[in-house]
Amino acid sequence: MTRVVSKKIKVKKALEYLEKNRLMALATSENNKSWSATVFFAYDNKCNILFFSCEDSKHCKQIKKNKNVSLVVNHTWKQKGGGINGLQIVGEASKVSNKDYSRCYKIYKKRFAWAKDFKSDHKLYIIKLKEIWLIDEKVFGHFHRVRIR
Repeated sequence: MTRVVSKKIKVKKALEYLEKNRLMALATSENNKSWSATVFFAYDNKCNILFFSCEDSKHCKQIKKNKNVSLVVNHTWKQKGGGINGLQIVGEASKVSNKDYSRCYKIYKKRFAWAKDFKSDHKLYIIKLKEIWLIDEKVFGHFHRVRIR
């Protein structure tokens, strides 16, 4: 049975799901050639996604040329008591600006204390979200994705 759910509840459920997970599959592309990579992520209070990676990685090189990315968070896809859930996201990625770096790094490091060990050769990236799709069988009464933003 499909349920009508308020936007506030949808956003709350998406944030709860982000908090339960640490890894995302990041998809990038360049010249009609796609690539995906699994990266650790954090997020800020505006739901921007943050990840730490080497600038010379394939996904970061592609982001430099094409900022459009998509990502999937679905590590904890099976809910207790049954039900499927996950997030699908579309956004624009870039290196975090010098102005925002301290704030964003603090958020990332709070979630991943080990980040300090990679600071010399990793850069912090931010994904500003354009679309967020949530799958939550318990909330919506079906396992089809529902657009939040």
